[in-house]
Amino acid sequence: MKKNILPLFSAVLTFTASVLADVTPQASFQAPLASKSLLLDISRVGNKQQLIAVGERGHVLMSEDGKNWQQKQVPITATLTAVFARDDHIWAVGHDAVILYSNDGGNNWQIQNFVPELQKPLMDVLFFDDQHGIAIGAYGLFYRTEDGGQTWNKEAHVSLLNEMDVEYLESLKEENMEFYQSEMEAILPHLNRVSVAGDRLLLAGEAGTLAISEDQGRNWQRMDVDYFGSFFDVQQTEEGRILAAGLRGNLFEYADEQWQEIDTGISSTLNSIISVAGQAPLIVANKGYYLWLEDTLRVEQTDDEEALVSGLSFNDKVLVVSEAGIQELQK
Repeated sequence: MKKNILPLFSAVLTFTASVLADVTPQASFQAPLASKSLLLDISRVGNKQQLIAVGERGHVLMSEDGKNWQQKQVPITATLTAVFARDDHIWAVGHDAVILYSNDGGNNWQIQNFVPELQKPLMDVLFFDDQHGIAIGAYGLFYRTEDGGQTWNKEAHVSLLNEMDVEYLESLKEENMEFYQSEMEAILPHLNRVSVAGDRLLLAGEAGTLAISEDQGRNWQRMDVDYFGSFFDVQQTEEGRILAAGLRGNLFEYADEQWQEIDTGISSTLNSIISVAGQAPLIVANKGYYLWLEDTLRVEQTDDEEALVSGLSFNDKVLVVSEAGIQELQK
């Protein structure tokens, strides 16, 4: 029977077995079929004709043509969920709140953050320049660095909660600060994706969480949307459209100062929104679905029906990472 995989970058659905607080990181191993394994994110390395992909068991793969991939040795075996490259500086994040860093274009890696006792994965990472960046994850996990990742400081953004939860926490703060802190960490939403939209940031998470920031994520304002399921991506496309994608085929577009639903006709989870040069936005989803957001929505499906997680446009091709490794989609 075909297994039904949900998006492995969802903090709700991807916790692996519990780890003990005294676990030490182990180096990844060289896997001959790593390019066919579960991969969760892919990125271009700076302005180079080079790509990097990350995924399960700490797999880090690099390629100069999108066809031939070389695995890199990293000091961790935790699943890596996202990668961000800025010139030769690359950061990858994942389970156990791990943050990896390379300053030489992905050849050598070091651990900047590793907190297995949290039992929380980081789901995305974004840098504004070589020194300033943020990483987000489960239960509102939010880190910031101002020194290129040498130190990462936790932040708690209560403004991401709905009004009733904010009022509840405020009542606790007056009575018991310790209980307030534990409750806040328990009810903050899982944060799945952060992206740049001009001079603002967009944030997507569980329980209908969509938010916007005008100060690099130091303060957030929730955006009202008539949907209470999880969002896994929110992006401003190259043509200026703002889209949010989530569970059960739910897709929304921000227009006329409100979120408007787009009927996708499918019930599979939408995982990522991809801008493709010279073409309509592309949304990749579970069960091998990929949707071209043209004047009339065009829905395609891969033959293997494996979950498509993320992707990019590269050399007039669309490359995606999936449950079955790296694939090329037909335009």
